Amino acid sequence: MLKFCVVCCVMVIQRLASAQVPVLSKTDGVEFAAVIIADSLGRSILFKNAQNWVRHLYQRDESVVITLEDSIGGKVLAGSSFFVYAQTGILKKISGKITYDISLEVKDNKYRYHFDDFLFHYYRQDRYYNMVETGKVKRLEDTTASGWQKLWATHKAFVRVKLRENIKSLKLKMAEREHKEEHEDSKKIEW
Repeated sequence: MLKFCVVCCVMVIQRLASAQVPVLSKTDGVEFAAVIIADSLGRSILFKNAQNWVRHLYQRDESVVITLEDSIGGKVLAGSSFFVYAQTGILKKISGKITYDISLEVKDNKYRYHFDDFLFHYYRQDRYYNMVETGKVKRLEDTTASGWQKLWATHKAFVRVKLRENIKSLKLKMAEREHKEEHEDSKKIEW
């Protein structure tokens, strides 16, 4: 009888263990990541190119806050944000702001980029007709947006297009080699 109880308890525990709800992994969300091989480019050149690319993002229509620049570890971490609009043309109306995290890691002859943690911050018009943040936040991987599903799908498509453009500009920036002028100046100094 004791064996029967032990066997039953073991079977019940196995059933309960297999019936647990799986935890969503990071890959279930919206993320863009890849490892790119950069032939004959050293770590220091790739790190400088990564820094320049992040600064280039800031000069465009994105707000970028650099949180870590580690030249020894070869990491650049930053947070970026940009506005998305409900109307196009001359009278653009801000619908919200998209924020996301940027991670660039460099090693000799290769680098890795990782863009994730996309959040939509709601905006609304206050009584003075200024667009202000409401404090509500929605993850970009959410599929439903009650009342404005079409606009939500437009925002998601806009983010994908924008990130593809950013990835193309990153690949171009990371492929740059040192400027020839710097080499010529060093030769003049040595002579």
